[in-house]
Amino acid sequence: MALIIKNCNVIDGTGNAPVKNQSIRVDSGKIEWIGNSDEFPYEINIDDQVLDIAGITVMPGMMDTHIHITQGYEVDQSGFLTETIPFLTVRAIDSCEKILQSGFTTVRNMGTYGFVDVAMKNAFQRGMIAGPRMIASGEMLMSTVSGELGYLRHEIDIPDMKSGIFSGADEARRAARYQFYHGADVIKLIASGRVGSDAYTLPWDTEVERSEIKAITDEAHRLNRKVAAHAYSSESVRDCVLEGIDSIEHGVMIDLETIKLMADNGTFLVPTMNAFNSYLQPDAEQRYPQYRLNRGRPMATIQRDNFEEYLKHKLPIAVGSDGPRPGSPPGSNAREIELLVSAGMDNLSAINSATLKSAELLGIDKELGSIEVGKTADIILVDGNPEKDISILKDIDKIKVVIIEGKVVKNISN
Repeated sequence: MALIIKNCNVIDGTGNAPVKNQSIRVDSGKIEWIGNSDEFPYEINIDDQVLDIAGITVMPGMMDTHIHITQGYEVDQSGFLTETIPFLTVRAIDSCEKILQSGFTTVRNMGTYGFVDVAMKNAFQRGMIAGPRMIASGEMLMSTVSGELGYLRHEIDIPDMKSGIFSGADEARRAARYQFYHGADVIKLIASGRVGSDAYTLPWDTEVERSEIKAITDEAHRLNRKVAAHAYSSESVRDCVLEGIDSIEHGVMIDLETIKLMADNGTFLVPTMNAFNSYLQPDAEQRYPQYRLNRGRPMATIQRDNFEEYLKHKLPIAVGSDGPRPGSPPGSNAREIELLVSAGMDNLSAINSATLKSAELLGIDKELGSIEVGKTADIILVDGNPEKDISILKDIDKIKVVIIEGKVVKNISN
């Protein structure tokens, strides 16, 4: 049985302009044919599934390369560290189902504990539960001076939670190997302080030595895996780039020299604008402690001021919402795409960042990220034209159909 999408407008994810009056044939989970509807070369069999929806836009399934599936979003999300792993697993199932319904067919989890993301990945692959394709990081790697250790002040006795803590290059390499052994696809390294911890270090402090970064990246790249680094300051970002880190998460306080260095090395930036924008929302004081607001609000301004330089130097940018988080429940991931546009990207470039560029960062662009013959059919059908109005992508009711590997997993087109 084939899946046929008729009479649609196609945004292919490459940044090209939409093409009107197109039809697509999907067979065995792959895109088999794309072309003008008037030239459709196949007979439609009685058991074929046909989607013919007036005014619909077809585009690749969106990707969010920075989420935390066990993170809370009703209040300050650090409370997830006091929850049990079974509860966090249930929360992750709920979040992932909502993320899928919103048109995101691939996500990269950037840190949890108990390897909940690995379990979710395996459950999705086996068809046990509904959710997006999962790229799992396992535990975040952090040095013994990390502000992240503020989360451990309660002496939570969970061995896996502490498996990412290291001091020195040998321990850093061992910590990376531990994550891979337990099923992680990517490493998340905490390279600088953070906004969300009030212990030990400040966001702009560098927390790891270059020898430790090198040990982690060497181990990951030897296994054909990638490393993402949480880093804010120019110093910490430069250290990461020079030691081969694949993506910088946040990168809020980087100077022009560092932007150029990233661009020259092809290092991706995942700006997570949604995270910093959340500190500017009217209800932020009810959702976050004051120390986070004092740090996060200036960073939101700095990031927006830097964005023109990101674009000028053609820095590769992938979409990452850093959600769920207070004010950004699961399913609101496309808010990050809207923020990229508000910062200066045009609509098609922002869609490209959410599809093919994100796939390039994840190393899956040969199979996913664009509407092309031979690629895996991760496709969404959107009511309206996001080239003209990017905000429709965050309206879950406008995401009429979601398709993963050629299978329709959401259809509210009737």
